[in-house]
Formats: sequence, C-alpha cells, structure tokens
Amino acid sequence: VSPGLPVATIADFSGWIIETDNLTEIDVVKIKAGQGASVVLDALPDVTLRGSVTTISSIYVEQRGDITYKVTLALTGQNPQMRWGMTAQVTFDK
Repeated sequence: VSPGLPVATIADFSGWIIETDNLTEIDVVKIKAGQGASVVLDALPDVTLRGSVTTISSIYVEQRGDITYKVTLALTGQNPQMRWGMTAQVTFDK
C-alpha cells in the first residue's frame, strides 16, 4: 500500500447518479433542481433512462475558454448493463 492511494472502493448500486460538467453559463440558467432529463449512455444507445436534477453547482470551472458548471442528476431507473464511468448524452426537459 502506498500513501495517498485508495486501498478499497465501496460502491452503492441501489441508486445511480450522472454528473455533467459541461453546461455553459448560457445553458445552466435554463436548468433548475427537480427538472427532468433523458439520459442515453454511449454504450447503450437504444436504452433511454430518465432522471431529475438534484444539484447545480454555484461555482464555475473554466474549460477550454468556456465557463462551465457541474449538474448532478439522479436516475429513476437503471439497466443491468450499466457500469461506472460510462459516458452519456443528457437532454434536459423544457
């Protein structure tokens, strides 16, 4: 075991969250807590999952010259083929 490195990871698969960190300052003001969204994992393009916004960061991050914010969604369903770290396309309800 080396200092600063994890020894174990504990996972709770009873609920899934999606974190997106690419909402620009123009887009983030259109999103609110509780708002619904559709989520399609890149690895499962024929499966559309539903979720809702749980948190919207108030703190920005500058990425490639853009001001962006992190938004977290809780999924209301899941698929047995889902895995941690999969990338997804999120479409927020209007």
